[in-house]
Amino acid sequence: MEAHSEAQTHRAFSKASPAPVRPAGAVVIGDVDDPHVEAVLQRLPRETTAVLDAATLPAALSRLSPQDSVVFDRLGQPVQLSRHAPARGWIRRLAPAGWDTGVELGGQAAAGMAARMTTLAAVLRDAGLTWLCTVDALFTAENKIVQYRAAAALGVAAPATLVCGDPAVLAAELGEPFIIKPLGPGNFTGKDGSQHIVHAQETTGDALTGIDLWDAPFLAQRKLHARTHLRVVTVNDRAWTAELDATGLPLDWRQTDEAHHSFTASTRWPAVEHDAVRLASHLNTGFSCQDWIVDRDGPWFVDLNPGGQWLFLPQAVTDQVADSLAHWLQGI
Repeated sequence: MEAHSEAQTHRAFSKASPAPVRPAGAVVIGDVDDPHVEAVLQRLPRETTAVLDAATLPAALSRLSPQDSVVFDRLGQPVQLSRHAPARGWIRRLAPAGWDTGVELGGQAAAGMAARMTTLAAVLRDAGLTWLCTVDALFTAENKIVQYRAAAALGVAAPATLVCGDPAVLAAELGEPFIIKPLGPGNFTGKDGSQHIVHAQETTGDALTGIDLWDAPFLAQRKLHARTHLRVVTVNDRAWTAELDATGLPLDWRQTDEAHHSFTASTRWPAVEHDAVRLASHLNTGFSCQDWIVDRDGPWFVDLNPGGQWLFLPQAVTDQVADSLAHWLQGI
């Protein structure tokens, strides 16, 4: 795989005769085998563009000190994160999916992974980097309660939302049936190693009676009767929208494989795009993938992901998003 070949290249160059250290141009945090990362890298020069994450850090990082950070670009040459000419960076994923699968919590391998994340965090906070979305803003923006607070502050319509351990209170305040969805990660690995995805689902107060809702807090929301699903992608002050007819789809459209390939590019929602850009700006994330639902009363903001996916959308959208990301990283 490309990740391994680049890692080998990095090591080969680090052991060869030293090369002049140039300023880095662009830094992408992610896995080179991630199609979203690949789509952006195809539009960037290999020289002075560095790609790393927690998994590839040992091969991609040359040195780190209080004074400077030096990483390897995609040609294996060392490039420096310079305060005098800050590189531009985009965070897709801090680590590849499943990189910690099978690692015992509290064990030696877990300690090593934690050390890598700490090292990566130091690189991410180097003053020689200007981020489309900083790591701190990314963690903040991923919190759904913070997202809904932002929507309320901006006057953006969002469904009534509550986190509460009393099912009777949820039913009284949200009406029945209401929706529950993960407040934290929406996927996990079972004891047998199988992967599980937790989708949004409909429930009632009686159905939750006797369940400890504080053991793994869920987000509860008023149910929206979707007519159309919208996926809005923002890059700074630009936005692109794709829509999906909700007819015949389950509550969470992600449960249907066909739905992932049925979105169509749309220019019918300028007001939604305007609010999507406002939300992303309020949360200090220069990139976002947002989910909106349109019911008989109009559009409602549902979710924002500062490192989300967009390649399942029509090519008319995906190419423009990748171009916009690459142009920003190059300062164009």
